[in-house]
Amino acid sequence: MPVFNGEPFLAAAVHSVLAQTFPNFELLIFDDQSADGSLALLETFADPRIILHRNAVNLGPERNWNQCLAAARGKYIKLFHQDDLLAPECLEKQVGALERHPESALVFCRRTIIRPGGSRLMTRGAPWPRGEVGRGEVLRRCVLAGANLVGEPSAILFRTEAARQAGGFDGSIPYLIDLDYWLRLLALGQAYHLDESLASFRISSHQWSATIGKRQGQEFCSFIDKLSASGQFPLKCCGSAWGKLMARLNGWMRGWVIRLIMRNR
Repeated sequence: MPVFNGEPFLAAAVHSVLAQTFPNFELLIFDDQSADGSLALLETFADPRIILHRNAVNLGPERNWNQCLAAARGKYIKLFHQDDLLAPECLEKQVGALERHPESALVFCRRTIIRPGGSRLMTRGAPWPRGEVGRGEVLRRCVLAGANLVGEPSAILFRTEAARQAGGFDGSIPYLIDLDYWLRLLALGQAYHLDESLASFRISSHQWSATIGKRQGQEFCSFIDKLSASGQFPLKCCGSAWGKLMARLNGWMRGWVIRLIMRNR
């Protein structure tokens, strides 16, 4: 769990991890020089599964995320956000899926979108049924939708072995830092979709994604250009053009929804 000025929702996030029905995990927390009460709050937890570290200097999201990856010692990794929540059975079901499907590099699930106060706004899911899905299909659907259909990091569990081969997160296009990584993991195996909501993604003014979401459309268009230029993902011109149109529309809609929620919270 990378942390930076996460005090308002941090306790709920940590409690949701500690309440997992799957007991065999450790929670590595890296505080990135928070200026609020995040560190003091984290120090009140006495659970032996928590390992708390405070960075000597502020690293920023990309470097702190990669520090979390490098420190992970378990068979699987979940990069969990400081303002999100996990359903109690999330780890149990996601670990079970990867244990049963060794050819899958990651597992993802539906997400419940919640308001700042925790009330449900909607449920978001992928356009695939329960089961395995390949890299090419994920890429095609994400480009045409102009969006990350796999989901935010809190909804993903991936193999540590695959992460070591894929390398670190690349924040050169900040809004797509997660989708870029999922596609790199999928070069090493399939994805497995659990068609049920096992994580909650909180929309709030404290989110890094709420800030960079203002540039969502532009950055997704840049991401499509990056994929095309790499030569690893053959994209048809019509699909790329449609994806860019959808990305701009999604960016406008996301900004409008966030402003509406913040106004009515």
